[in-house]
Amino acid sequence: MKKIYITGIAGLLGNTIAQELKSKYQICGADAVKVNMEAVSYDCIDLTNYELLEKSIVSSHPDVVVHTVAVVNVDLCETDKELAKKINVNLTKKIREICTENDIKMIYISTDSVFDGNDDSLYTEDDEVNPPNNYAQTKLNGEIETLINENNLVLRTNIYGINLQNKYSFGEWILYSLLADKEINMFDDIYFSPILTNDLADIIDRCIEKNLKGLFHACGTGVISKYDFGMYLKKKFGISTGTINKTNSSIMNFKAKRPKNMGMSNEKIKRELGITIRNAYESLDYFYELCIQRGIVSND
Repeated sequence: MKKIYITGIAGLLGNTIAQELKSKYQICGADAVKVNMEAVSYDCIDLTNYELLEKSIVSSHPDVVVHTVAVVNVDLCETDKELAKKINVNLTKKIREICTENDIKMIYISTDSVFDGNDDSLYTEDDEVNPPNNYAQTKLNGEIETLINENNLVLRTNIYGINLQNKYSFGEWILYSLLADKEINMFDDIYFSPILTNDLADIIDRCIEKNLKGLFHACGTGVISKYDFGMYLKKKFGISTGTINKTNSSIMNFKAKRPKNMGMSNEKIKRELGITIRNAYESLDYFYELCIQRGIVSND
């Protein structure tokens, strides 16, 4: 049985990978936050303490390290560039060095934000990157650091799902806002290719099986606007409370520039792995089923 080491194991994606794959792999990892996870133990450490990090990884003897840790608050990355570089670039570089020295494969989770969003078509792995903000630039630099070792794998994505910690993914934020009868604004001019963390965990499993290397887009099939995503979620969950207002991103005063088209093509990874991947509507159908299973909502 192979062993997977997950950085950020208590986070949105890390926890989902652990729970989805623990019957097939030995799961270990590290996180700065301590939470209770069924049948999974991990080291609660400061990952920027490189001595502790290296000891944790090396003593675990993993076959693969899945690196999910990042500063993902786009505006924070713009105002605190030192923090963004420390976590998104320097930490990634250190993990790559540890993995290379110990013959461990590394899988790096990146972002759809590396493109400027000016094109109308779905971005492929061959398209030119042009990071529109510091967050995207640091994530791109993390990709470059990871792929110094040609055995490693970079997966660009845009995730949502069910969070173990007391914070919300994009889908959860919409859901809980509506259930609380709140009024929320959603952009009709920003497009993306979202994927559930559960589906991404399955893709990561298949990537490990096939020892996939290089750069791939591991996202949902097709593209949807943020507004349409929210409206379909409201309809699927049968929520009568709350209001979703259609909004244009141009009226917002963001500290960091946002790309309008974050849609990516997943044809390359589907072809390599011989799989299909849900589109946004199918993904939200599955999200609804998961929320029922977890008791978050009922189907009455």
